[in-house]
Amino acid sequence: MLWTEVRELFPDQFVLVEELKSHYEDNKLHVEEVAVIKPIPDPQEAWKELFTAKNERFVYHTSNESIIVEVRDKPMVRRTPRHES
Repeated sequence: MLWTEVRELFPDQFVLVEELKSHYEDNKLHVEEVAVIKPIPDPQEAWKELFTAKNERFVYHTSNESIIVEVRDKPMVRRTPRHES
């Protein structure tokens, strides 16, 4: 389903969606098509769903005209190896 359709069906609320079609442009993920898993009327529940979402699932608010997510690389963590003697 296109994001414009989701916005019409679920105006001004959070929705749990799964990414179906997207592309990268300048370190940003532009999501074109999604599958709606469920609408989330309560903002507290939206936070819970956001932190438990996995894989291509995420929570987004339909007040946004498009789904564009900035992609950041995780910084490498360097640790000094410990050798027990």
